[in-house]
Amino acid sequence: MADTRAPGFRLFLGSHVLNETGAAAVAVVLPLTAALVLAASTWEIALVQAAYHTAYLVFGLPAGAFVARWPPRRVMIAADGVRCAALLPLPIAFAAGLLSVPLLCVIALLLGSAQLVGDIADHTYLPALVDPGGLVPANSTLQAVRSGAELGGPGLGGLSAQWLGGPAALAAAGAASALSALSLWRIRTPDRPGHRPEGSLAHQVAEGVRFVVRHPTLGPLALSASLNNLVFSAVLALDVVLLTRVAGLPAGWTGVLLASGALGALLGASCATRVSSALGTGRTLVLAIPLSAPALLLLPLVGEGWRVLLFPCAHISISVAVTVFNILQVSHRQRICPPELLSRVTSVFRFAVWGAAPLGAVLSGALAQAWGVRPTLWVFAVALLVVAPMPAFFGLHRSCELSGDPLPD
Repeated sequence: MADTRAPGFRLFLGSHVLNETGAAAVAVVLPLTAALVLAASTWEIALVQAAYHTAYLVFGLPAGAFVARWPPRRVMIAADGVRCAALLPLPIAFAAGLLSVPLLCVIALLLGSAQLVGDIADHTYLPALVDPGGLVPANSTLQAVRSGAELGGPGLGGLSAQWLGGPAALAAAGAASALSALSLWRIRTPDRPGHRPEGSLAHQVAEGVRFVVRHPTLGPLALSASLNNLVFSAVLALDVVLLTRVAGLPAGWTGVLLASGALGALLGASCATRVSSALGTGRTLVLAIPLSAPALLLLPLVGEGWRVLLFPCAHISISVAVTVFNILQVSHRQRICPPELLSRVTSVFRFAVWGAAPLGAVLSGALAQAWGVRPTLWVFAVALLVVAPMPAFFGLHRSCELSGDPLPD
């Protein structure tokens, strides 16, 4: 089991609290700054959100081979440094009249790149802190901490944007990244040394891709997660517009309601181990998203008055399922991947899953600009009903414990 009392693991968790709270706040404050400070259009707000995940699409595959060359804890510290350097100067840019939608897109791209590299190193470093049998509980603990931070982060971000202004709120998130780097620096657990895999960068990337594609469970999981996230990212890109311009909520309440997804993630993290033990990992992965997919049909019905409550109902339901799915598939690949391939396999998943996010955000922004927010939400709610059952078509429900699968030849 994961020993959360070990000093190294406690500092690791502390870093996550700071970093994830800041990231959750930034996810709200960036589009709010575009909408309320710069009076950006729906299309421009979607572009700001898409820019964050563009890093996963552009750099997702080679990032794993790059991270493998360096000790993972040092990579996480460097990623925190990039986040801090990107966010702290924003109040100065605002005061100088230089703040603009293109600048916010550049900042979002830098933040997404740092998040990409930091996440790959994070997943690579965790097996050094816990034994293999503790990976699911450890990932559940991390997800619970992350969800708790995300629960407070959007509300904190919305309120700070309302009280301090968007640029100052973003600078505060940069300070949180600096404290996160300090926590990681204090960990005394020996870091895994970096290694330079044989062959060119293209060969190293191809080796990770082949491993995922040929594996009987990793390939289907990556494809399913990618399509699901395409839909989720399309919906999330419209959340701020839905709440502020359709439901007419102020920034503070918008942040509070955006945190509802984190409450669902917290519930999912708390039950992932028990549910997978009862049903089996394969059955849980097959059933989680399809059972919750109908809840997305509530989002197009959100409006003023009591109908705003449909927003948290939809997001909590979806987040429970997505969190259970993610905890199990991350633990699965951490257990079965050879150490020298783990960072590259993680980067393949990051590319497949989060690389779909900017595509979904840009697509939903374009459709919402042409058709309106509600019709666009109906399109993607129906799309999730179509793509969610895909793991069943690959027979994953016949495997009760994916963690026991043998490695492919």
